[in-house]
Amino acid sequence: METKVHNFIKQHDLIRDGDNIIVATSGGADSMMLLHFLKHSNYKIDITCAHVNHMIREEAINDMEYVRNICNNWDITCKVYTCNIKQLAAQRKISTEECGRLERYNFFISLLNGHGKIATAHNANDQAETMLMRFFRGTDVRGLCGIAIKRDTIIRPILCLKRQEIEFYCQKYKINFKTDHTNFLPIYTRNRIRLDLMPYITNHINKNIVYTLVEHSQLYKEEEEFLESYMQDSFIKYVTHINNTYEIQLLGFEDEKIYIQKKLILQILVNLSVCNITSKHLDAAVSLITNQSGRRINLPNNIVIYRTQHSLRILVENLIKPLLSQNLQIGSNKYGNYTIILTIGDKTIKEYAQNMYTKYIDYDKIKDGLKIRTRETGDKICLDGGKKKIKKLFSDEKIPLHLRDTIPLIVDGSNVVYVVGSRLSVDYYIDNNTKNVLEIRILQNE
Repeated sequence: METKVHNFIKQHDLIRDGDNIIVATSGGADSMMLLHFLKHSNYKIDITCAHVNHMIREEAINDMEYVRNICNNWDITCKVYTCNIKQLAAQRKISTEECGRLERYNFFISLLNGHGKIATAHNANDQAETMLMRFFRGTDVRGLCGIAIKRDTIIRPILCLKRQEIEFYCQKYKINFKTDHTNFLPIYTRNRIRLDLMPYITNHINKNIVYTLVEHSQLYKEEEEFLESYMQDSFIKYVTHINNTYEIQLLGFEDEKIYIQKKLILQILVNLSVCNITSKHLDAAVSLITNQSGRRINLPNNIVIYRTQHSLRILVENLIKPLLSQNLQIGSNKYGNYTIILTIGDKTIKEYAQNMYTKYIDYDKIKDGLKIRTRETGDKICLDGGKKKIKKLFSDEKIPLHLRDTIPLIVDGSNVVYVVGSRLSVDYYIDNNTKNVLEIRILQNE
């Protein structure tokens, strides 16, 4: 059995010589076995036992003293934290189970002092129970991966052992352990799975159900790792973002499987810290891909997703606010999330390529000085085909209604010189009589 654990630790690179290990120890069979195993192993590590007294059971004080005595006998440093979990849970309006978990891990992390690992005594039965519990509550592939073998600073060295193997180890080395009677009460979902469902499956359906589920958890993990890699590549391929605005280019993305489309949209929503996203929300978001431009849906947390001609845009709507008018000076100018850089030169400056965010105009045609602002009623711009209202320009370019008051315009008095990211007025074009050229370069800040 010890060889099995050593091989598991080596396979997953859980422990290295020189590690500082905080061993979460309740006093039960699992944690006492883990503490004993690490203490008597050949690893060159520093071990600290960490015990939490939740003040829920009358036996809690006895458990705490037992762990302290064992650590004293085994020459292991012991740290104890006592907290009234019922009281804390009531204050925070969460379950005692969740509150206890949070307090335990906060305590363990505090003992690390920025370095080391936390070893917990989760076993194969815990893994199987977790997978079933998540399955019945509803989860995706990631949830069916179960308990992670290692995550951040947390390691689980005996996740490969069944509960029976752990109890046999304790018998072999004459290790006494404490039993939490609440584990045998049908008061938690996990207890019902452990006490009723797992024995039934073992006796009537699959006697090796624990290892069957553990093996599948590893398969799901491998699938999830592949999918995560694919999604990272897809994010780079299709998504651009500035601050809290994300844009998914539809070329190519519209041909991806619906599952991939939903996963990418969900990833963006997670990045925006959106809670309570349901399958209906994701279905609605994906439906925009095949809809005409201008359509939109609203999601929780003021998130809006709208369809442009060539993309899906996902953003926090309350971040979109029109800005006031501002004078522009030669050099660098800040305006909201934009930096506007104005540079004067002769005609040779025009040799640099123009694009939607870099324009060149005849500097001497400016009459009243340049300002930057959002649109006003009656704004027009002179194009090759004559004057066009900014309202009509935005409509022709399929700019969503709720964004039209946020797009900056560079103006000369009442004349629109340049719609940022779009069109330039012909009245300011460079011609044969131009002497001084003004470069307008727009940068969007992260």
